[in-house]
Amino acid sequence: MDRILAQKAVQKGSLMNNVNKFNAIAEQKDASLKKNPYSDTYSIQKVDKEATDYGRPPTGSQTEARGMKASVEVCNEIIYLCEIISQNASGGEEPHKYIEFGKLFRIYSSISDKLVGMLLRARKYGLVDFEGEMLFQRQDDKKLITMQMPLSEIRECLKPSGDPGKCIQIVKKNPISTDSTPAQPKPNAKPAQTEKKPAPKKSTKSDLK
Repeated sequence: MDRILAQKAVQKGSLMNNVNKFNAIAEQKDASLKKNPYSDTYSIQKVDKEATDYGRPPTGSQTEARGMKASVEVCNEIIYLCEIISQNASGGEEPHKYIEFGKLFRIYSSISDKLVGMLLRARKYGLVDFEGEMLFQRQDDKKLITMQMPLSEIRECLKPSGDPGKCIQIVKKNPISTDSTPAQPKPNAKPAQTEKKPAPKKSTKSDLK
């Protein structure tokens, strides 16, 4: 009899656990539907722009994983783009080698179809520079794409950020300070005052007599 009662208690407990899990899943689904603008239960969400998770995917989600994977791919492609510019440069010396956009387009089109997007992102981080807001094939073939950093430094300091909202980051080493650096004057320091010598008296006619 006791064994039967124990089995029933276990079955009842497992049933309640299943019900609680089902309710938790239903609540999560309902909360996600409220954030989905295409659902019937959508409600306008209040957004805190100062929050740390603003504009970022939920932690641990597949979207976050895809974003972190994309950051590594973007970082590698920008480094490869800078290598192509350096190897096929039309002129210039390190670190300001340059290449015409038309020539770069012909070389890079067989590698990737994201040339302009990569150039815009590389310019955003100060790796390359060019005139205008956008580049168009044929129209801008003569525009120069100029590197702004040595290739070795780009390879060293360009890293994936690990943040899906940022993609890549520039990590620069702090320069080592030396004694040869001239000391800067303090902002509140007053300039040293020099003694003024009295001006010599002019000779007059009465002094000559």
